[in-house]
Amino acid sequence: MRSLCRWFAKAARDLPWREVGPDGRRDAYRSLVSEIMLQQTQVSRVLEKFEPFLERFPTLEALANADEDEVLTMWSGLGYYRRARSLHACARQAVERFGGLPERASDLETLTGLGRYTAGAIASIVHHEPVSIVDGNVERVLLRLEGKPLQAGQTKTRNWCWGRSAELVKKAEGSRSVGVGVAGFNEGLMELGAVVCTPKSPDCGACPVRMHCRAWRMGKQDAIPLPKSRTTKKPLFLACLFVQNPDGLVLLEQRPKGGLWGGLWQVPTLESDTRVSKARVAEYFGVATTDLFGHTPFTHETTHRSVRVAVYGSRRIPTVTTDGRWIEPAGFGELALGSLQRRVLESGPTARAQV
Repeated sequence: MRSLCRWFAKAARDLPWREVGPDGRRDAYRSLVSEIMLQQTQVSRVLEKFEPFLERFPTLEALANADEDEVLTMWSGLGYYRRARSLHACARQAVERFGGLPERASDLETLTGLGRYTAGAIASIVHHEPVSIVDGNVERVLLRLEGKPLQAGQTKTRNWCWGRSAELVKKAEGSRSVGVGVAGFNEGLMELGAVVCTPKSPDCGACPVRMHCRAWRMGKQDAIPLPKSRTTKKPLFLACLFVQNPDGLVLLEQRPKGGLWGGLWQVPTLESDTRVSKARVAEYFGVATTDLFGHTPFTHETTHRSVRVAVYGSRRIPTVTTDGRWIEPAGFGELALGSLQRRVLESGPTARAQV
């Protein structure tokens, strides 16, 4: 425990959400934003978006008072847009119910989007509350330290990790060693899993706690945890219609607030669980089959879906445009666009449609 805390104090990455104020403490709001952004997203990508997001919404109150479309726009490029909507709802609830972001994990957990891990991370790292945290990195580190050949992500595995983490946090809280505390211990576990005890080829030579690691002693660090069960993704077929009028404006529509890619902008799109014929595309958008021309299709992977995307251009303005808006390409950056639609817009046919 002491070795881990000392290692983290020296080796911790210099990340913007780890900055401390004049009082020597982290800013809870910055921690909140970073924790939500980092879910299922690489640190390098979050680093690109974190400061611009904070510049636009510098306080919890500013985020709470913002329009959801604006929040989605600033989130654009991070993916998993449900997180942005949850963060926005969380800010509003925190301001309305607590007058700000609460300190205790039990209160934080009552807010939209804040589960046990996120609430514990903020409460322990910012406010030094003696609560445990378990994410994928912590789970992997604990399983290897204890030599537990359990399958990653399973309820049984996660329950064991929460219990073991709670035991270690209790020891950290009661430790009299200089430099040992709940905040450093919890964040040290996460950091160790992120940069040393990685899923593949862990750098055991650089690990500050390898002498305590049963998996390392048994030579099974690459075999623990057991791999997750493979799941088959459901296919989703999209027929995207790229239309540019004689003035160079592109037709876009906004998706409904709920569901997949909720609230994001897209070119007119037909969705189906089965492949869509060119004739069906023409019928759906109200254009003649002869007016459609195709572009190279591509596949876009989400957590649960394998999305097959066919991009069409039209030589005529489609009749189904009631919910559409004509947007200048220069204004795309001001809209909440997912990576799939950005690719459609970058690769879509450029012939301009006739009225």
